[in-house]
Amino acid sequence: MKAIASCINNLEFVAQKEIKEIINANSEIIYKSKVLFSIKAEKDLAKFIYYSRSIIKAYLLLDNIEFKEKDEIIDKIKTIKFPYLKDSFVVRCERKGNHDFSSNDIEREAGEIIFKKFNIKVDLHNPAATIIIDIIDNQCFIGIDFTGISLNKREYRIRVSSNSLNPCLAYCLLRIADYDSKESLLDPFCKSGEIAIEAALLSLEIPNFKIDKLLFSKLIKTSFKNKKSAKKLDIYAVDSFQNNLRSGEINARIISLQKQIKFSRLDIEWLDTKFKEKSIDKVITFPIYPTQTLPLNVVEKIYKELFYQLEFIMKKKRVIVILTPVPEIIEKYASQHNFKKERDIKLNYINHEFSILKLI
Repeated sequence: MKAIASCINNLEFVAQKEIKEIINANSEIIYKSKVLFSIKAEKDLAKFIYYSRSIIKAYLLLDNIEFKEKDEIIDKIKTIKFPYLKDSFVVRCERKGNHDFSSNDIEREAGEIIFKKFNIKVDLHNPAATIIIDIIDNQCFIGIDFTGISLNKREYRIRVSSNSLNPCLAYCLLRIADYDSKESLLDPFCKSGEIAIEAALLSLEIPNFKIDKLLFSKLIKTSFKNKKSAKKLDIYAVDSFQNNLRSGEINARIISLQKQIKFSRLDIEWLDTKFKEKSIDKVITFPIYPTQTLPLNVVEKIYKELFYQLEFIMKKKRVIVILTPVPEIIEKYASQHNFKKERDIKLNYINHEFSILKLI
């Protein structure tokens, strides 16, 4: 059996790491944001969905097609023997790219075909099975949805700030930094706390959702034992804005992590008063950047001070991972304080071009 994981484009390798770690399966990137992997049983797919932190959704793959016209998709659907169709079903189409048809068109036509073929009622609100038709550009993947919800919408995230970070992306930054729970971690622009919270959840092996919130619970009987960890973590979430800190503290409290993460209101120039010399292993952050209301000269002054402070508080074997739309400015001030670029990953985020810089 095969399954598809949908993830952030250009960060597919993080999902591949998780596939290997969680279910010990091989995988391959078959298209942008799509990772194909093998499973021995449906329980493997359920386990991966339950413990993964990098993916948006995952489903059991039934078939796929490269198409030019909508009718090719419809013809393919006619040939598929859909499993799990017992009481009711619904068709959900997710589509990215330029097409001369809508998602509703696909859902309606596919639904009519399946209804007539299997004589199973359509239930738009509480179906027993959800058929997913996942279209990106000229690629169409057809499967049974095992997720049901967008996994990047974490339950803890009830308060957000301006430019709050997507939790899946926050987790990916941690993996790019090779963060380990034994290390000290600092986010000096924590906003609503996603990086610090994802670090704590990763360290304590806490899943995103309860099993009954995930669609596979309707399809198969399975359960997983959650590990209870008593680790003491060295995670610091700092921000100069009180509203940001308040949001982060509330989000952490939702999942009882307020004692594991140390939140502090602090301006960048005071980092060396809070942290001892060479005390921080890793810095992972999404700093402010130039906008129409935030001039370049103000941002550059902050970056200059940031790297001056980090050179003092970070250990010799240090790693910084930064998400930024202005990598050249980050690199300019990083190099002035002996930080070197090891990696630059490009991605589109909030409809703009960003870089993930890994500095050592």
